[in-house]
Amino acid sequence: MPGWQAPSGPGGLGHGVQGGVGIGAARTVNVFLSGTGPLVPPRSAYLAQVRRIAPPRLAERDAELAELAGFCLQEQRGPYVWWQAGPWAGKSALLSTFVLDPPAEVRSRVQVVAFFITARLAGSDTRAAFVAAVSEQLTALTGQQPPAVLDEGLREAWLLNLLAEAAMACRERGVRLVLLVDGLDEDRSTAGGEHAHSIAGLLPADPPARMRVIVAGRPNPPVPDDVPHWHPLRDPGIVRRLSASTYARDLQRLGQSELRRLLTGSPVEQDLLGLLAAARGGLSGPDLRELTGAGLVVIEGVLHTVAGRTFTRRTAEWDPDTGPEVYLLGHEELQQAATSYVGEARLTDYRLRLHAWADTYRAATDGRPPWPPGTPEYLLRGYPRMLSAVGAVSRLVDLVTDPDRHNRMLDLTGGDAAALVEITTCQDLVLAGPNPDLEAMLRLCVRRDNLTGRNSNIPTDLPAVWATLHQPSRAEALARSITAPRQQTWALAAVARAAAAAGDVVRAESVARSLTDPAQQALVLTAVARAAATAGDADRAGALADRAVSVARSLTDPAQQALVLMVVVGAVVAGGDVVRAENVARSLTDPAQQALVLTAVARAAATAGDANRAGALADRAESVARAITDP
Repeated sequence: MPGWQAPSGPGGLGHGVQGGVGIGAARTVNVFLSGTGPLVPPRSAYLAQVRRIAPPRLAERDAELAELAGFCLQEQRGPYVWWQAGPWAGKSALLSTFVLDPPAEVRSRVQVVAFFITARLAGSDTRAAFVAAVSEQLTALTGQQPPAVLDEGLREAWLLNLLAEAAMACRERGVRLVLLVDGLDEDRSTAGGEHAHSIAGLLPADPPARMRVIVAGRPNPPVPDDVPHWHPLRDPGIVRRLSASTYARDLQRLGQSELRRLLTGSPVEQDLLGLLAAARGGLSGPDLRELTGAGLVVIEGVLHTVAGRTFTRRTAEWDPDTGPEVYLLGHEELQQAATSYVGEARLTDYRLRLHAWADTYRAATDGRPPWPPGTPEYLLRGYPRMLSAVGAVSRLVDLVTDPDRHNRMLDLTGGDAAALVEITTCQDLVLAGPNPDLEAMLRLCVRRDNLTGRNSNIPTDLPAVWATLHQPSRAEALARSITAPRQQTWALAAVARAAAAAGDVVRAESVARSLTDPAQQALVLTAVARAAATAGDADRAGALADRAVSVARSLTDPAQQALVLMVVVGAVVAGGDVVRAENVARSLTDPAQQALVLTAVARAAATAGDANRAGALADRAESVARAITDP
């Protein structure tokens, strides 16, 4: 790049800067919350689940979206609103769309952290799932990592503290944090009666730092007993009734009609419904062929006929390009109805069939290794979630401590991040019992240590090789498996640079925005901006450059900030946007920083052949520098 050369060193762009100016440990609050530019949500794995819930297009809800935006922005409103409606009103469609594609007026002023309580997706309807999902989003937002604490109560306390810190950090940057929880009526945590610990009971009664809370659900069941009488959820004034969507009502009618037909249909139709209800989604056509013995043509004929009403189809989570589509019930009401009509006795039989099916892949038979290539994704991803949901702790412990299975997951995903998450979930379940199984805990801890150990010596540049080879998902998974925070940051930075160089600007931007080290993030965003400019996407390049400048300005060390700004602004100039770079330089209030950055812009302009602008900038830099008086 004319006029500027990226710092070199392990981890690629920015690592040399880190070594040269002594960047400290990652700050508590991610630079995503810093600056004044438009906000883009930090990369969060949970958003992938929200996309599974959201409709392709939201119809007839412009007024409601505007009302949600107003609630988030208006100062005179209270901190809570509860959108209530019966089944098939379109609550989840409205709120998932608001999370993924909010109205323009809130995009730069609101940060949403969300959880959708949903019975049809295994492991998504408990207090533990809420804590895990919200913690994941807040750690992506703030850069904090959870402490090595397995006790459920301490994990919840840490979450509430982190929520308060994130809300205060948002406020300091002129942004409002919004916690959105959909489906309060589907919370399975309340099944314990008067001693239950609900998701509602964990929501803050006095949200800190101008934070807002949006909840949604049916009018019944009532507020759980563990919510105190002074809590805003008990105030009828926060309730907003949502009118039913005509489109949703049509889907309800068609879906329920198909459900009744399947429940009284052929043995294959009944088995398909029962297995998908028991598995809680995620089974593919080939999976169902192995489970039912029916032909694939017959199975797909049934499922495709009712797809979009009783069942919906999704691409495979880990192998979306070549993996078979998977099926799940198309609505929570259908999941509940199917579960009720099939009955617990038959559901137990279907779960036993799933267990036996899993055992055939777990065992080594006829020269085939355990968990061989081609193992169904459900057994690696959805099955442990189902076991967690039904409380099959012993079987779950056996599953998530199986090294052969984790090796297959590593082959499929390129990393151990998913394995580490399922071990933590299993540890929580073991500790939640009245008499925790210490032997099981020991097995889980040993397996976790083994996974951590095999990722501790991965070269930080290795994941970037996979990005260069056009395997960005594997590259990112491998980088995120590195457990040492600083080494993981370097690896992710290198992945972002390699993805940008390979032309995958969208992936590169996503990875760059997830970096928790502000200097690294600014420098990597700069590299991605340059790639976008090279690809002819001037709008994206400009937005990324602005974000990089905003991040650089958030650095608290003056010398470090000046150095990073010089690199960023120099790259902006080299990319042909001298005006933007000059405006940034002139906007700096610290004279020493302004002189340094003006010098960088002048040098880059001179290298680019713009002598007149370079001379004017050099004069300005000299004038500013001469005006500085020593203290």
